[in-house]
Amino acid sequence: MGWFSKTKPMDDQSKPPMRSSRKQCWEARDGYFRCLDNISVVNALDPKHQDAIKKSCQAEETKFDQDCATSWIKYFKEKRVVDHKREKFMQEMESKNAQQIDLSGMIRR
Repeated sequence: MGWFSKTKPMDDQSKPPMRSSRKQCWEARDGYFRCLDNISVVNALDPKHQDAIKKSCQAEETKFDQDCATSWIKYFKEKRVVDHKREKFMQEMESKNAQQIDLSGMIRR
């Protein structure tokens, strides 16, 4: 790490994160996402929400940024959007009485 580097110890890919570090990250993520839910923001990566996030969730975002690896932060924020879209799609399909098909037994060739 250099003097002006923004890399964090948990960004070091040569060592797997310890269980306690992962737990701390997940707790910080959950707190940040709860705050986003309170201000009705799904996509924290969308620039139009940055002002609202800074105003209402700055402490939670700072803790999330400190406690998680940079790659995890990006992944969790992107996954939040995907999960929200999937949930919305599933609710829409259920409202149209669509039936879910189990494809787990399908063989891939």
